[in-house]
Amino acid sequence: MSLLQFRDAIFKREDANPYLSSRGMQGLVVSVVFTSLAASFVGIRIYTRLRFLRRLEVNDWMVVIALINSFVFMGLDIVEATSGMGMHMKEIPPNILERQLKAFWLTIPFYNAAVLCAKASILLQYFRVFPTRRMRIVCWVMITILGAYGTWCIISAFLNCLPVAKFWDDNIPGFCLSKPGLWFSNASMHITTDLVILIIPIPALIAIDIPRKQKIALMLMFAVGGFVCITSIVRLLTGLTDDNVGAASWSAIECNTGIICACLPTLKPLISKIMPGLISTFSGNQPTNGSGGVSNGRSVNWNDESTLGAPAEDPEYGAGDPERVLELSSGDDFRFSGKSMAEKHQMADATSVTELTQNQHHHAYSTDSCPLRK
Repeated sequence: MSLLQFRDAIFKREDANPYLSSRGMQGLVVSVVFTSLAASFVGIRIYTRLRFLRRLEVNDWMVVIALINSFVFMGLDIVEATSGMGMHMKEIPPNILERQLKAFWLTIPFYNAAVLCAKASILLQYFRVFPTRRMRIVCWVMITILGAYGTWCIISAFLNCLPVAKFWDDNIPGFCLSKPGLWFSNASMHITTDLVILIIPIPALIAIDIPRKQKIALMLMFAVGGFVCITSIVRLLTGLTDDNVGAASWSAIECNTGIICACLPTLKPLISKIMPGLISTFSGNQPTNGSGGVSNGRSVNWNDESTLGAPAEDPEYGAGDPERVLELSSGDDFRFSGKSMAEKHQMADATSVTELTQNQHHHAYSTDSCPLRK
């Protein structure tokens, strides 16, 4: 039996749903596949956090909430797909079309909630990796913006029409907001915030004094978020069509790739356990005994139990002194200190002078104590 015959046997049975079109099946498969991928990454993230950190933090819960909303979105996508999504409206009975439009109406707020929670999780991640005053201010401003326009997205989705039933029954007298207007305004805000979140860590990553390979690896990891921007743009260009399949598919891709991107930075401890050679390659050093190494005479913890090498004993995201300055204590680990960079340079200079003085005294003592023939 060929693959086409197998497909026909599965999807063209006599008892198959007559309103599940091939286009609807396409949207359904995309939603299920990407939601499953996102769930896998979230599961690995939760395992990593509990296995190495023994706790879940604020940004972990945010990505879990994003995944829950994504699952609800997927369930509503399935309802849409089995209610004639991808078919011409004239081919769908009124009661089936009403069910599809109700499901579509519900997908909008859950899609927005999933996207916004994933973005908030990434911003909270920045709090830990780059705990400087400037970064905290930028992150709080972005979180405030996300909260404001996210609230608008959800409210405008639920109250798109007054009365609400006019959304799926155009015969009811009432008023509806412009669907294309809402579509383009909300999508534009999503794209703008995606780009800002992508750009935020770049100056800090460029300024960090770490091996080039590690810096490139970190930039590539954060740059994966650029794929979310691409999906947002494609979703906007797809636009609202009569069958809604393109919008549904790209919405599922966008919100789930956002969740995956939010999970990637937290998987370093697990990757370092499974593939320590990969971590050591990008850090520019060689591990010792599978768990440690030496860089510039200092010990390197290759299996650091935290995000991007930050100390596991650090307080939760956003906690601690906002004046802390990010510094690099080794080729693989980020460390945080309460001292300013000027104080650090002064301490380093003082240490160098002290060592030089001690060496001079030691040399003089050795010369005086050495027996010389006269």
